[in-house]
Amino acid sequence: MALEFDARRAPVRASHYLELVKAIRAASAADESDWLEWKSTLDFRPKNKADKSARAHVARAIIGFANRQPDDALRNVEGHGFLVVGVDPEGYYGVDEIDNVDLEPWINEYVGDGIDWRPTYVHISEEGHDRLPVLIITVSPPNWGDPIFCIRKEIPPPPRSESGQPKDKDTIREATVFVRRRHGRTDRARAADIDRLGERLLRKHQTFDLTLTVKEGEVNRVTVPDDDLEKVIEAVRADLLSHLPPPTASVAGSASRTLDQILQDLKLETTTGMKPDPRGRDGYLEEVELYLEELRRAVPQTLPEVAALTLPAVELRLRNDTRTHLQDVQVRLEMPEGVLPLVPVQPGERERDEPFLRGLLEAPRPYGPMHPMQFARSLPYPLLVQSLPAVTPSVVPSQWDIEVEGTTVVFPAEDVRVGLSIDLPWFVMVTERPLSVTLTLPWTATATNMEGTAQGTVSLPIAPERSLLFLIELLDGADESRDED
Repeated sequence: MALEFDARRAPVRASHYLELVKAIRAASAADESDWLEWKSTLDFRPKNKADKSARAHVARAIIGFANRQPDDALRNVEGHGFLVVGVDPEGYYGVDEIDNVDLEPWINEYVGDGIDWRPTYVHISEEGHDRLPVLIITVSPPNWGDPIFCIRKEIPPPPRSESGQPKDKDTIREATVFVRRRHGRTDRARAADIDRLGERLLRKHQTFDLTLTVKEGEVNRVTVPDDDLEKVIEAVRADLLSHLPPPTASVAGSASRTLDQILQDLKLETTTGMKPDPRGRDGYLEEVELYLEELRRAVPQTLPEVAALTLPAVELRLRNDTRTHLQDVQVRLEMPEGVLPLVPVQPGERERDEPFLRGLLEAPRPYGPMHPMQFARSLPYPLLVQSLPAVTPSVVPSQWDIEVEGTTVVFPAEDVRVGLSIDLPWFVMVTERPLSVTLTLPWTATATNMEGTAQGTVSLPIAPERSLLFLIELLDGADESRDED
């Protein structure tokens, strides 16, 4: 069972720490890792004051977390390490709540002052417990250039009973180096571990220097002018009413003409098998008006889909100006409110063969006689309305691996070699709001083998305003051209 905790971000609030504790309770014994260790409980105030085993356990864990490689540590919880005391997959056990004024000196006696760590308590009120304290030790991420951390003072072995003697191998000697393993163990360092820590010491901090520029593209402003929308509605109305015969004048003698019409309908059914339209002229007019009202509401909702199908895309270029091959560089681009990021869709990828507007909603059947098989399907218009297309502000195919977190576009992580550039996946930017000449967007980037965060801004020009109805005409024109080909 995998640990059910989002390790992409480090916990910073009490609620986040509580989520981590509950995830441990629901985990399996195999879920400890290079960033997480748990202990059912530790006795920091034993009856035998010579027993330093609780302090030793915390000191070992802190040094093990601090001696990790930065690029490995950054893969989870932003590089931090966590020792959680008072819970394991078997249950909640709690721990005595020690004042930090006492706890920190007890631990720093063995780990020194060079490691940044801090204790936090959360309280569990479930499974019959009432505010049971659980201790969480947070160790800050390791950095390039860090020293090799070690035990600063000898820790004696735990006292044994009168029948047993403590063994010398249980003593933790001064200068002992501990490292954290990926499978969740803290061990004494071996020669290869010391070599890696030596490389970390010699590798100084480098400037995280990235440049993000616009290769092509602009921000598109698309509106739905009322005049344009009404022109479309009137054009559709005229098309739907073109099949409707003129109304019969209501004058004297209309009863005889009504009888004539009845006779004509009987003749039509007898000779052709066709039935007169059951909706009648007034019913058809009502059905058309209901359809047009639905269409008037539906057209503006298609803006994201039409924009993704018709508008030119933005492509950004990322350049590595550091002196290091960067691994798993992830760029995050912040969008202002009201600007939608969309993945461009090629017109050929559409499954719809008919013109866009005509495929949006099912229009009423043209007025006129119908075959008996059609008669049963001639229902009132509201029962024929189809659902609107599923349109979301950010249409993201899974193969792109782009995420949209609120107003942030997260690009897939990629390696970038020294002095070279990569082009990020294309996307479309669209807004209905008026904007100035350019739109400046902040961005940040991280890499798994580089400390810190690169950041900057990128400016995109604003395209002239376009009407949504004009884009729909372009889309339908493209469909017709493909049909002719």
